[in-house]
Order: sequence, then C-alpha cells, then structure tokens
Amino acid sequence: AAAAKKVRLAYSAFAYANPPFWIAQDLKLFEKYGLDSELVYVSGARPIQAMLGGSIDVSQVGGAATVAAAAQGANVVILGTIFSRLNFAIHATPQINQISDLKGKTLVTGTIGGNTYFAALLFLSRFNWIPNRDVNLIGVGGSPQVLGALTQGRFPAGVLTAPTTHMATRMGFREIFDLGSLDFPFPTLSVVSTRKYSESNPDVILNVLRATSEAIHLYKTRPEATLPVIARYMRVPKDDPALLQAQETFAKHLNHSLTPSLDGIKFILDFLSEQRSELKERNPADFVNVSFLRKLEEEGFFKKLSGSQ
Repeated sequence: AAAAKKVRLAYSAFAYANPPFWIAQDLKLFEKYGLDSELVYVSGARPIQAMLGGSIDVSQVGGAATVAAAAQGANVVILGTIFSRLNFAIHATPQINQISDLKGKTLVTGTIGGNTYFAALLFLSRFNWIPNRDVNLIGVGGSPQVLGALTQGRFPAGVLTAPTTHMATRMGFREIFDLGSLDFPFPTLSVVSTRKYSESNPDVILNVLRATSEAIHLYKTRPEATLPVIARYMRVPKDDPALLQAQETFAKHLNHSLTPSLDGIKFILDFLSEQRSELKERNPADFVNVSFLRKLEEEGFFKKLSGSQ
C-alpha cells in the first residue's frame, strides 16, 4: 500500500454547523482515503493567513472571509462549500412587537464581514432597509456575545444561530425572522486552500473532499456515531440536548455534494464593492475551483455515497 500523504488541516470555529472535519478526523475518514491528517483549531479568518504562510494546507473556513481575502489578491480559492445557508434568526426583546418596530433602532450582530453580519444584511435587504441608515448594525462577536448584549438590555434585537437561538427563546427573546427559511445560497462554510497547494497536490484535495462529503453523509444518517464526536469538540456532555437540536437544525442544510454558491459569492462581492467599486464587475466563478468536484461527480462518488443509505 502507498504511504499515507501528510496533510495539515484546520477548522475555524467551535460551532454546531462546523462538524465535517471533526467527524472525518475522529472517525478516520481522512485515513480511509489515504491521508495522514493533522487537524488543528485556528480561529476566525486566521486559517487564510496560515494557508498563505504554508503552516496549514487546507481549511474549513468562512466563505465570506475567503472571498474578501481573494478579492484583495490573496492566492486562496473555494474548493467546495459545506454549509450553504445563512442559518440564522433575528431574536428581539418583548418591546419589539413586529419587524417594522426595528426601523431606526440597532441590530446587534457578529463580526463585521463575517457570516452573521451577512445574515443581517440579507435580513435588511428583504425590507429594503439601508444598513446604518434605516437600521444600525453593531458587531460584538459570536452568538453567545450577541445573546449577552440582549440580556444586558443594550440592544433591542440580535442575529443568533442554534443552539443559542433555543436559549434566547427560553429567556423570552422572541424569534421575529428566520433567515434559514429563505432559499438563499451562501458559502457560509467552505473547504479552502491556496491555488498553489491545490494544483500541486490534486490527489490530496480529492481525498479531503471525499472524506468531508462522507462525514456530512454520516452526520445526516448516523447521529449515534457522529454526535459523540461533536460533543467532544464542543466540550458538552454526550446527552446534551443541544447536540440533537443542532443536528436537526443544521444537517439538512449540509451539502454533501459540496457545490459552491456563485449567487452567494456575488452577494459578498456586492457588499465589498461599496468600498471597491471594481469588484462589482468580478465574476463569482473566479473565486472557486470546481474541477475537483467535477472529477468526483464524473467518477460517481456522490451518487454512490447517497445510494448507500
């Protein structure tokens, strides 16, 4: 047998929407596909710098951060998209009786330019509201920080994701809009590498994508095998109800064929073009390389995987 190929992988968040690399590592799917994998946590958008610096080969990281970096000339590319929905909800204090009550007020969100922020932009666009004119946007961090800001009474509404949404509901913050219900594709979480590495190591990329796709399939179909893995990474008890709640919320939106969303990339470019007008004309396809997915499609990998249920 050929020696396993060493690959250094990263994931960018401890979040219930982020399990594919965890599952692929702990259930030895990377090993199954001939990889000697090392998986490390590198927070936020920092995996992009780590890949550019050569300390990480492939990462599971936000598509928005990847597109923003590539738009500035970074040699990174989306190879597949794991999670293609902005699965967030707007929760508000009891004083907000209807969505129109938010006009002229502040919506608290995650980091500016992150997925939560794009969820807020999508929400405002549904009502033809202009950010920071009709509704102010303030970024405070992740969902726990957003909920903290709401509980302190600092803001009337915030953008949250599961399982923080369940906690918010129990605390009396009512959901007023579910962004996950919109059929809006977005590269929320993607498999990313540098163009240089992916072109020099095509077999590694194909096998990372195979293992990632199979991990998604197992998360959808075998929670008894996968939820204990997620419990370990999220550092919660194996019987924590949040595990099953998150699986029921997120699994249906995980994308086992890993097809990237060009419409979602265009949404990001439109936002970035407010500062750099030339990005308005950029082709979203320039930010992805689907040749690896096309090869897997041609060999029947995805069909074989979904047929094994």
